Amino acid sequence: MERPGWSTFVGILMLLIGGCGALDNIGDMEVDNYREIQNQISIELEEDLKQDSISTEELNEKIDSTDQKFLEFMGDSIVRDSNQNIDLAKTVESMMAMSDYRIKWVMTFAYIGLFISLLYFISGVMFLSSKKWVIQTALLTLSLSLIVEIFQFIIFRADSGTSTMISKFANLEIYLGMFIDMALLIVIMVLDKSYYNDAYYKEDYYDVTD
Repeated sequence: MERPGWSTFVGILMLLIGGCGALDNIGDMEVDNYREIQNQISIELEEDLKQDSISTEELNEKIDSTDQKFLEFMGDSIVRDSNQNIDLAKTVESMMAMSDYRIKWVMTFAYIGLFISLLYFISGVMFLSSKKWVIQTALLTLSLSLIVEIFQFIIFRADSGTSTMISKFANLEIYLGMFIDMALLIVIMVLDKSYYNDAYYKEDYYDVTD
């Protein structure tokens, strides 16, 4: 019996997700350097504004209402000085704010995610090369991944010190991961798995006859 086309597609997709997820998690392990990067960007921005010699009034004119609405949507708020003029450097700093709570949990989930990515990769290889324990391994991988993502969502909901922009992008990544996991779970559970069931029937038959 030939391997079904959906099995090959799912295998390749799980390999890609495992590889991309591993790279993403390795990057998250460096989040403890975020403070240094944030401070460096703030310093460079302040220096650029000084070198350009743009007055506060000119800066406010350049940032029109559309830009302000975008900043308010992506960041917690626009930071203004005592004269109600926009402080661009502090506004950007506010949009980049990340709490110690989130940094700690991002690093924790990075290690957990690296393990999930490894399971994804193993499941992908099994889909392309094996007939035994493939479905069970894939269902375990997707279920664990979904549980971790739900846990992530709950943990990060309690974070009040991180900027709205960072929180929104992080939540979007979690939603995307949950959608992919649930979609793959449905595909594996709904589509014809007789190719894999046949392997167990043959194995049981030979075990009995021997």
